[in-house]
Amino acid sequence: MTKAEPRTASNIPVLISGAGPVGTMAAIMLTRLGVPCRIIERDMVVSPLSKAFSLHARTLEIFDQTGLLDQFLVQGHPISQFDIYFNNVHSVFPGLVNSISHFNYALFLEQRKTTAILNEELEKGGLKVDRGWELMDTKVVVDSKDGKEYVETTIRRALDGTNKRTTESTILGTVELEAEEAGKKYETEVVRSQYLVAADGGKSAVRHKVNIPFVGKTLENNVILYEGLIDTDFKLSDLTVINGSNNKTMNIFPLSNGQVRVMIDASELDPTQELTLEVFTKLAQAAAYPTRFEVKTQTWLTYYKVNERQAASYSHKNRIFLAGDAAHVHSPAGGQGMNLGLQDAHNLTWKLALAIHGLADPKILETYEEERGPVAKAVIKMSSNMFAMGFSNKLSYRAIRKTVTAFISVFVGFIAVPAGTVSMLANRYETNSLNQTHKTQPVPKEAYQVGQRAHDGPLRRVLYGGKKDEDEIRLHQLFYGPGNFHILVFTSDLLSVTSASKGKDINGIPITNEQELKENVQKYLSQWRSKWSYDPHKYLAKLQDASSAKINPIFHTHLIAALPETLSATDFEDPSQIHADSFANKAVGEGAVYQDETSILHERYGVTPVKAGAGAIVVVRPDTHLGYRTLGAGPAAWQDVDQYFQSILS
Repeated sequence: MTKAEPRTASNIPVLISGAGPVGTMAAIMLTRLGVPCRIIERDMVVSPLSKAFSLHARTLEIFDQTGLLDQFLVQGHPISQFDIYFNNVHSVFPGLVNSISHFNYALFLEQRKTTAILNEELEKGGLKVDRGWELMDTKVVVDSKDGKEYVETTIRRALDGTNKRTTESTILGTVELEAEEAGKKYETEVVRSQYLVAADGGKSAVRHKVNIPFVGKTLENNVILYEGLIDTDFKLSDLTVINGSNNKTMNIFPLSNGQVRVMIDASELDPTQELTLEVFTKLAQAAAYPTRFEVKTQTWLTYYKVNERQAASYSHKNRIFLAGDAAHVHSPAGGQGMNLGLQDAHNLTWKLALAIHGLADPKILETYEEERGPVAKAVIKMSSNMFAMGFSNKLSYRAIRKTVTAFISVFVGFIAVPAGTVSMLANRYETNSLNQTHKTQPVPKEAYQVGQRAHDGPLRRVLYGGKKDEDEIRLHQLFYGPGNFHILVFTSDLLSVTSASKGKDINGIPITNEQELKENVQKYLSQWRSKWSYDPHKYLAKLQDASSAKINPIFHTHLIAALPETLSATDFEDPSQIHADSFANKAVGEGAVYQDETSILHERYGVTPVKAGAGAIVVVRPDTHLGYRTLGAGPAAWQDVDQYFQSILS
């Protein structure tokens, strides 16, 4: 290798290594939050191969919230069920259906298309992937002049050709550090950044360089991946699971180009044996027997070993962070890998933005591993169980696969877990500095606790005179933009009470009225926005005309009122309308009122919707998990919420 003197690049807030879906998602979010970043990628072009196929409901919710969804819906195909053929017995399993999200399905879309959509969105924001650069070393250093920490990263790019080496392993799933290749000429650069996000995959050079162990195991299975044209008597759906007379499991995924992706167990395959089309065809036909299965053409044929591993730490000195496959790898069963990584990026980036803009102590970044680590651990466990059911060579699993009813029953048992698990809607973060329980009020039931994903539900905008907008909307439609806190004020029936009720309480919780509530909404929104807001001139001036840089205020308040039809005329002075005229002309996020006509949202957030309720305030974090909740909507409740923000922001 011929080396040239490295040149030192200018400082940048965040360097991202890896431009797959996870790294690109992180770059999009940071750019939108006014944080300049540089994203480097070793490969010169987006890989035409697709390891991942499905976008689950939780990921679709995130894309919806961040304005990324439309192109995914245009190019993707919704799937909610798949077909199982076991010893030629056909079953249909609705394993991807859920009842708790607007997205009652998974979206089938090849990873290459997901990456392309995200790359296009990144370029719309004025940033391009810096291709051809390979990370060679990284470390956290202390500036000798001012004593401040920063990340120093050495990257290089081949001056002729690419950084790809002839000695690289072609077996997917192998965990190895890339070697250098003699004879190539490179240019080298040293990049200084405040933070580094490593989205550089299962072989992560960053993880190796900072010596973070990748704890776990490599499974005994060899799994063949094939792409090409086939001809078969199977009626192929969006996902077809086949287990044949040879007790081998084969999964078939139709691709948008008319070809199929086949994944088949090949545990007996000798790693030294050449993988040929003939070898694959023999295995596939045996799994399909007695149904006809012919292989016509081959576009891609490889095999990989399944790793179940998780980084011992997701961060190094609170400056370098692992995301996606760099932090965790597991089997493809359940199709959650890419989704898990995209959600890593969503969790990390708003916290980075707060720290970089000086709105929160950098310690807030410690919650990234606290929250994402347990989620990944649970996904690895579930995926492991699902994969073992179809592919394990252990006697117990092989015995189950011999019996149709037992196989279907246990297989369904692993997948048909509590609503939202496979769709990733049930992911919950435990109590920490961001997810705080009330100091004196009782902890609510599990479904309503902090750390939960914010539930969705139907609403109607309340207009002047108690009239309602004809168009129904969903609560999640109010959760627009990255980096925003949303304060949900559940008024129960309080906006139907007269001012004479002011000062009274229900079960010890003071109740409020329209005027007092209006004063508190205006007071605290003004205070919070004045104290904590992104400064568009701090970083964006480097990228564009600072005078035109606009970032929405990060605090938004929404009033959710309930007035059930079962109330009688004697319950309130005027039960025909919600008394909210002072909020009728408020803009979205400024205290506009929405009616929870069926009280479903009050129920989903654990708030009593009728006379016995005093309302509640719930803080939804920028990643749409619940950060804080307090009963009541009067001055004391607003003071509680203010103290919460004081504790997490600086």
